[in-house]
Amino acid sequence: AHTNTYAPIEVLKDKYELILQQDDVIGLTIATRCDAISEEVYEYLSDLNKRCDLTIELGLQSSLEKTTNLISRGHSLSCFEEAVFKLKSLGIKVVVHIINGLPYETKENMLNTIKYLNSFNIDGIKIHMLYLEKGTEICNLYEKNKLKLLTKDEYIDIVVSQLEILNPKVVIHRITGDPNKERLISPTWLLKKTVLLNDIDKEMVKQNTWQGKYFKKEN
Repeated sequence: AHTNTYAPIEVLKDKYELILQQDDVIGLTIATRCDAISEEVYEYLSDLNKRCDLTIELGLQSSLEKTTNLISRGHSLSCFEEAVFKLKSLGIKVVVHIINGLPYETKENMLNTIKYLNSFNIDGIKIHMLYLEKGTEICNLYEKNKLKLLTKDEYIDIVVSQLEILNPKVVIHRITGDPNKERLISPTWLLKKTVLLNDIDKEMVKQNTWQGKYFKKEN
């Protein structure tokens, strides 16, 4: 699920070409993992990019490899970097997913993830907040009191600081997640998405700040 290049090329072509044949479809956004794109798939994506508006979404989550090892991400930073460079060399737009509030990360760690992404020519970003769902491995840490989730105010503070140093050319596609109400354990404030988005806006107005305000200074 959500690793949409992890299939034989014939399967991918059947699915993608069927979508492009639909009326009023002008492009594709394909979410996947950097370690699930073969050379054969890169070639096909290059062809697709010439025929439609193509965007590839890659999950990074964090630039701290200690964190990605802890959450069993399963690939290295170098793998992510190679995928971004390859996709950009083919002229394909890249959107990256990150997660704030991963186990034991500090605000500085989360800001460093933004600085890390600023070193690439990415086109967009999706920012998520770590939340706990029933039946997931990370719940074990939480239940043992070894994991502290961000409060709403902490999340807003971190997001505002991230936006201030984010390259202003990067399009923000998402600034919070959409947890399943039936599966969500915590934090429940994520269920009030509109309130959270408005509170982020209000904080930016209050601080008289904007995306990229400190981009040149910080990078």
